[in-house]
Amino acid sequence: MASLLRETHPLTLKVMRLSRPALASTRQLPTDSGASVLAPSLLEVEQSHPTRSGQVFSDLQLPNSMHPLETFPLSETLVLPRSFGTMYLGETFSAHLCLCNESSSVVREIGVQVVMQTSTQQLQLFSDGPKHLASGQPLNIQVAHEIKELGAHVLGCSASYLSAQGERRVLQKSFKFQVANPLVVKTKVNHLGRDVLLEVQVHNATQGTMALERLRFEASSPFVAEDLNMAADGAALWESRAGFMQAGDVRQYLYRLRTQIDAEQTTVDQEREVQYATALGKLDILWRGSFGSFGRLQTSQLLRKSPGMFLLEIEGVEILGAEKNTATLEEAFVVRAQVRNVSERRMVVAATVHAHTHPMVISCGAAQHRLGEIDVGETRTLDLEFLALAPGVQRVGAVVLVDSLSGYTREVGHLLEVLIKC
Repeated sequence: MASLLRETHPLTLKVMRLSRPALASTRQLPTDSGASVLAPSLLEVEQSHPTRSGQVFSDLQLPNSMHPLETFPLSETLVLPRSFGTMYLGETFSAHLCLCNESSSVVREIGVQVVMQTSTQQLQLFSDGPKHLASGQPLNIQVAHEIKELGAHVLGCSASYLSAQGERRVLQKSFKFQVANPLVVKTKVNHLGRDVLLEVQVHNATQGTMALERLRFEASSPFVAEDLNMAADGAALWESRAGFMQAGDVRQYLYRLRTQIDAEQTTVDQEREVQYATALGKLDILWRGSFGSFGRLQTSQLLRKSPGMFLLEIEGVEILGAEKNTATLEEAFVVRAQVRNVSERRMVVAATVHAHTHPMVISCGAAQHRLGEIDVGETRTLDLEFLALAPGVQRVGAVVLVDSLSGYTREVGHLLEVLIKC
């Protein structure tokens, strides 16, 4: 009774996902010239039977150790996926729909709608009508949609028409598939003064091989990105063999984010903008899969924990009369630093040197220095004299800065590292 009451339609609707094919794998029986009676006959058939390209294996003149049927697991046949399969974020979903009139009469006022349903929204991919289809006449439709969300997706197809009795009837079909994340991106932020070193780790989470075609970091203001991923010949790292990633492979890349503002001409407000900026930028990745399939993924805004800033900043630390922060053992040298007021009020600053914090380099000058009144944005020069007692790389200058007006105190563990030569 249920089969008799089942609704029948004069129209048929078939949907096929348009995707790249794959090479079919083959399983060939190995031949042994001496172990089997059938071996010579099988070997003769293999060598005399031509392939679809017209070549005969006996004409290839390959050594016995490289026999094609025994060593190459792929055939010349291309196969299409049997189901919708798994889509990946950043790919483009394409499908072909065929609506055909299987009845012996004309079907009138046909309207077709194709929608893509996700967990958050419903997008219309195609809408057309009304149309008339004669007996045996097909209607072919192609739709495409760029995948931008993870999770379950449903392709809904519906065709409405007028029946022979003049009733409006609807033929509906739906196809569900999953969207997975093709890449897992992890980041690590390191601060280098006012600059930022950004380490990016890219993990291939697909089940196939991909070739990275482009890996570009789009920095947010006030930063400018410098790509440090270059090979020895100056080419981009992903343009070499390192750009090919097998399933599960991980690649690491490095970017340096420099500020657009000149350190010598920056204002207090610009310095605050740099130090308190949390948004670094976005990573734009372009890759190719099997048979040239295309995918593009852009990460969300990469963030950092703001390092903040001190009310008194120390800049331009150097050793007077020396190159590359070097000094001589048991000879006095002078370290010069610029103390800048980046607060919102005037300060009266004094500096105190802790003589015993770094015992290998001791202070041989005055322990206290009065820098006097420093207005907002102004800079004062601080000169400190030290004496090295041991060779090697040594830390120099443990200083405490105190504002006598507000009581603000900043402790500096060391001003710089110095190479002490004998």
